[in-house]
Amino acid sequence: MRRYTMLVLLASVLAWSASAQDATTPITILNPQFNVDTLGCSPGSNCNSFPITGWIVGPATGLLKASAVQYPGTPADGIYVAYIGGPSVTGSIFQTLGVTVGANVTYTLTVRVGARADEVFTGYYAALGAGNATLASGDAAIPLGGKFVNDVIVYDSGSSPAQLGQPLQILIKSVGTGQVNISNVTLTAK
Repeated sequence: MRRYTMLVLLASVLAWSASAQDATTPITILNPQFNVDTLGCSPGSNCNSFPITGWIVGPATGLLKASAVQYPGTPADGIYVAYIGGPSVTGSIFQTLGVTVGANVTYTLTVRVGARADEVFTGYYAALGAGNATLASGDAAIPLGGKFVNDVIVYDSGSSPAQLGQPLQILIKSVGTGQVNISNVTLTAK
């Protein structure tokens, strides 16, 4: 009986150890859903402001309280998104995080990308970086007008990454002379 108990205990420890190694840890991003600031105006293309709390923003970039005109099915009180770019200029959002690049870590950046129903969508570029160097990037999500889709960008740091110990950074920018909307940004480490 004692041997059986020891085997059960050993199996439990090994299972716990394996699950602890597979644990995914969320990394804090300031204002990841762009809802820290509130706008008192009625939702729509004219309900916007500059800048966005927690983010460094480039030209033609700010906070939009979108309506069902931009995203059909949106609640009457609207949804908050970062708008990036416009018909004559590109834009960007950037944030340096409070976490540094570690060794043997897999980072997963997920960006919820939207195309307004009433604006041209010409693309975007999203990147996870450190020390102003790009670690991994993506631009493959192509939402239909009035919809959002996720782009998942993965960076596996390896045993001795060049940017070891440098703060992680997120950059998202528009491509071309259209607009991209971002409704949520998450980052995890495993």
